[in-house]
Amino acid sequence: MLGIILVVLDLLTLYFLFFISYFIKVFLRTGVQFSFDFYINNLYWLPIFIVILLYFQGIYTNRFSFFEESYRIFRVLTIGLLSILTFALIYNVYAISRYMILVFWISGSFFLIFQKYLFKRFIFKKGLFLKNVYIINSNENYNFVKKIINDNIYLGYRIVENENLADDIILLNPLIDLKEISKLFGKYKNVKFAFAESGIPLLNVQIENIFTQPLSFVSVRNNLLSKNMLITKRIFDIVSSIILISLFLPIILITAILIKLTSKGPIFYVQERPGRFGRMIKIYKFRTMYLDADKKLEEILKNNEELREEFRKYRKLKNDPRITPIGKILRKFSIDEIPQLFNVLKGDMSIVGPRPYQIEEIEYMGEYRDIVLSVRPGLTGLWQISGRNDLSFSAKLKIETWYVLNWNLWLDLFIIIRTIPAVISGKGAY
Repeated sequence: MLGIILVVLDLLTLYFLFFISYFIKVFLRTGVQFSFDFYINNLYWLPIFIVILLYFQGIYTNRFSFFEESYRIFRVLTIGLLSILTFALIYNVYAISRYMILVFWISGSFFLIFQKYLFKRFIFKKGLFLKNVYIINSNENYNFVKKIINDNIYLGYRIVENENLADDIILLNPLIDLKEISKLFGKYKNVKFAFAESGIPLLNVQIENIFTQPLSFVSVRNNLLSKNMLITKRIFDIVSSIILISLFLPIILITAILIKLTSKGPIFYVQERPGRFGRMIKIYKFRTMYLDADKKLEEILKNNEELREEFRKYRKLKNDPRITPIGKILRKFSIDEIPQLFNVLKGDMSIVGPRPYQIEEIEYMGEYRDIVLSVRPGLTGLWQISGRNDLSFSAKLKIETWYVLNWNLWLDLFIIIRTIPAVISGKGAY
């Protein structure tokens, strides 16, 4: 039933966007002008074609995370509309307007994802169309997995304690007998394998089947060891940093003036941090602390055991007396980190990556050190959208290790999109 509702909603959304795309084309007076009836009569099948492609991607039959579903929708729209454009160019089909397709692709990518996000969160919060799931082979990660499922409303799952009430089964770190697993396939439509904190990079997994034999290979790929992928990431960094520096130039100038007027000292704070492979780089930030900050920290930690424990756990202080009044605002909205765009342009940092750790923090990184320091530090990252400074030091390291091992360009785009509301809200920033 939910699948049918989603199909109808998508068709209505796509036909509405088709209508909008036409009027944008008319407004811009691009290409040959045909009537709206002409396009409807010749391209009425386009939204239906997109919905069929979405169906074969499992959008209407499976439950995906917001990240995974957004990726599938974007991929369908991109490949589908590029195929149509290629066909139109080869066969000179004038009824297919290139401008309309471009607007349709841009608006469709945003509105389909946004519409699904709002609708699914609404119905699942109301308890409608939830799927009952039962977790088998519970271990020490059971509560961790349960919390993740409950926090991700978009999945539409309700965890039940009775297997007989379950629609789907989740096998947690499945190490039970294969014969037992086979029995579950005969009983349940969907059996999911959950790997919690396994340390295996599973985001870039491919399954290769040998169809003539009962044999399959699971291929796990580390993209950041690929030269082509590293070049792609670097090009993305250069283009993004140039655009963002141009956009933020007025903010940079205003912030510099405010810092100079409100406290003594330089505008910028320059500090050496370990970059890729531990090579020391100079990180640029707007100064947010008083000049004698390090001396103040030493005195504070020396005289206050509670603050010493807080600093040991988070490597930060929530109410840090070293920070200037204007510095608190800059930190809350991450404005202090804007100068790091020049680090990105220079090649010392990346737009997305692990946070740039301080030199004295390296000794506390333990087993995560080599993986986290194998890539350029980032202006934003998975840590920023996962709680920022509210996370413990070890939790940040786990998250950033997962990012490095599972990196792909789509993950970077997802993090950038999620960074915007995280920065605006100021949650976890201090």
